[in-house]
Amino acid sequence: MKTEFARPLGLTALLLSTLSSAALAQGLTSSDAPVQTQMAPITVLLPQSVAGAGGVVFTPSTIMAAPAADGGSLLANVPGISVNRMGGHGLDIIIRGQQANQINVIDEGAVTYGGCPNRMDPPTSSLSLARADRIVVERGYASVTNGPGGTGGTVKVERDAPVFAEGARLSGAVNAGYIGNGNGRTLGGTLAYDLGAGFYVEGGAEYRNSDSYEDGNGREERSAYTQKNAGLTFGYERDGLDLALDIERNRSEDVLFAGAGMDSPLSENRLYRLRGGMDLNAGALKRIEGVLYRSEVDHVMDNYSLRPNMAMLMRVPTTSDTVGGRLQAQLEFGATTARVGIDHQSNRRNAIAYGGMPGMEAMIEAGMAPTARFNMWPDVTIEQTGLYAETETALSDAMTLKLGARHDAVRATADNHAGLPGTTVPAPDMLYGATYGTNFATARTESNTGGLARLEYQLSDSMMVFAGLSRSVRTADSNERAMARMDWVGNPDIAPEKHTQFDLGVEAMGDQWSFNAAAYVDRVDDYILRDQFTVAGVTTYRNVSARLSGLELGGHYEMGDWLFTGDLTYTRGHNRTDGRALAQIPALEGSIAAAYTMDAWTLGGRVDFADRQDRIDPARDAGVTPGHATLDLFGSYAVSDAGKIRFGVDNAFDKAYSNHLSRGNAFDTSVTRVMEPGRSVYITYETTF
Repeated sequence: MKTEFARPLGLTALLLSTLSSAALAQGLTSSDAPVQTQMAPITVLLPQSVAGAGGVVFTPSTIMAAPAADGGSLLANVPGISVNRMGGHGLDIIIRGQQANQINVIDEGAVTYGGCPNRMDPPTSSLSLARADRIVVERGYASVTNGPGGTGGTVKVERDAPVFAEGARLSGAVNAGYIGNGNGRTLGGTLAYDLGAGFYVEGGAEYRNSDSYEDGNGREERSAYTQKNAGLTFGYERDGLDLALDIERNRSEDVLFAGAGMDSPLSENRLYRLRGGMDLNAGALKRIEGVLYRSEVDHVMDNYSLRPNMAMLMRVPTTSDTVGGRLQAQLEFGATTARVGIDHQSNRRNAIAYGGMPGMEAMIEAGMAPTARFNMWPDVTIEQTGLYAETETALSDAMTLKLGARHDAVRATADNHAGLPGTTVPAPDMLYGATYGTNFATARTESNTGGLARLEYQLSDSMMVFAGLSRSVRTADSNERAMARMDWVGNPDIAPEKHTQFDLGVEAMGDQWSFNAAAYVDRVDDYILRDQFTVAGVTTYRNVSARLSGLELGGHYEMGDWLFTGDLTYTRGHNRTDGRALAQIPALEGSIAAAYTMDAWTLGGRVDFADRQDRIDPARDAGVTPGHATLDLFGSYAVSDAGKIRFGVDNAFDKAYSNHLSRGNAFDTSVTRVMEPGRSVYITYETTF
């Protein structure tokens, strides 16, 4: 039987439910030969909630939900991931109560930092979903190989070289979809051509467009957007050697945000990446692989081009350029496998706010000196260079030990700390001095060390238990370290966060069932608190002691042609220094689903629910959030071996609700937060060739 169900995740989901969490943390990359050989015979598709206590691996095309606006919208379907919504595009993900650069987002080895200080364009918003073969979600600090930070988790997009049928030179896929609520349209696809002798060329493109949707009360939420992605890859793969050059462009236009005082008429990301690896038989050395990349982000937000404004006009053009790379060796020593490497990333950001009265639009858009108001990111550069080693050792047939260590050297500068010549913009150093008694005249450096230890024990063929202890360090981002506005000031001397996390869990699987559970406690020294209490009218940053803890459950049961699944996630965040709740902590939430498969048809339903959240930070959370439950109906029909129609109704009862993490509604004060879409009917078609 071939079963699809409630956000099914394809072959790798079942595979993961039979693997240890340490194997998941190894990344399941295309270069890991054991994974590739095990995937081939698997024919049963299982839901993501059985993918393992450590995380999830899935293929974007197998998600049974309305077509996603972007990567954040897609990841909102994954158990353990919550989202912060400002509009219909740019949903920002949260894992274990952590967000922003507490979560690493790695696109086939490359890292992008968005250009918006208010996170209108988080890294997930520019992911090319059509070209992703797998998305790996790791909850918690699972591996030292994922780069600096990532204290809350990691999302990795992975790609394989295209596969061509015997005698064929061409392969590809096409998909199209429509969502009734908001008149949303999606169109995308990939096309690959075999050039011969191991060489290939592959291209992909996506178009996503939507008007503003309506919430469950029939009220229009400000959420329209247009997104265009395109990419081209020139590659080679043969005899254990693979090389690829990627050139990609992502462009978002006329993106409306109900949860912000501005909209984004334009946001663009250009990504250049050279990646590859070579299998070796040089004693213990089995493989060398690496990646070099450059990401260039240009972002514009304003409060007048896409919304009415007769008061003070404001426009903020920003740039965020990231260059980096990684070189890694894979080794084997008897019962031990190891990965040793070096990685580097350098992110440079600049943001200047321009303003004036109505009628001054031309001067503002030309960036004329008299209209300059703040150098919000004063040419901030944060460089991080890391060395790491990670081993996995089979201590016995039943016991596996994973050990890892990582050291990062950090250097941060702000070249415009003394102010913008020829303008009356307040010098950032003046703001830092008035708020913290310091300046950014000298570079700030850090020496950050972390590591992990994880022990897994196979109790039986169907059950494994694990325990892990890790220390991870996250340096402050450009907002926390260098923001320079009168009402929002970064702290150049802010200390990096130090997370000490303990995990305990179990994974079990029978012929027709599975269950996984994980519990964790994360003690955070020098937690970077966005503080809106200490200085009246000014957002500042300071270090506090904090604790994050939680529980994650998931499982499935198969009964004939029926499949039942469920998941539950709970997170608690506490500011130990001030004795109050941390902001932006999701409520208890989960889902229960059932589906029936007969021949080419699959039909099912899913209930998503969240409890009331009253543990809030009133300075950053919009208020207490009542609980809610919604019903989604979904189905699919296999038109042929290559083509499939998917259809469904999200929020079938047209429930009016908002997620606790979503932004306060800045555009419509009749509601507290940005509301979720009401009833949304959708249909998609996809085919491969």
